[in-house]
Amino acid sequence: MMGYANSGQTASGVHIRLRARTFIVAEPQGNRVVFVNLDACMAEQLVTIKVLERLKARYGDLYTEKNVAISGIHTHAGPGGYLQYVVYIVTSLGFVRQSFDALVDGIEQSIMRAHENLHPGSVYVNKGEILDAGVNRSPSAYLNNPAA
Repeated sequence: MMGYANSGQTASGVHIRLRARTFIVAEPQGNRVVFVNLDACMAEQLVTIKVLERLKARYGDLYTEKNVAISGIHTHAGPGGYLQYVVYIVTSLGFVRQSFDALVDGIEQSIMRAHENLHPGSVYVNKGEILDAGVNRSPSAYLNNPAA
């Protein structure tokens, strides 16, 4: 599992499938942006590079590092071992190719599905105050922050 410091905490099987959800906002014959919301702790450089390589092979220069954003939801209940930096793969006892490939494959498939299913739509921006919509993970720690 990603990020748990206790190596005895392991998981197997499928409780709830993890998804990559892709949104593409495109102008007709113009600019486009891809946002992938990934049910994983985080995406990172190696995952992004591999996804971009696959997109380039499939779509040419349509999707690049300039218009593709991959974001993880920061769950620790997903697979570990797919990140390239040692500090993030200690608890998975190193790089796990199966985890890496599953994430890259899922992200690529999600982007392909979104690309194939583009439809006219609208994007709206709103401004306002939202009350009681979230809680800091540690309200008492937050209250210790300086006012500034």
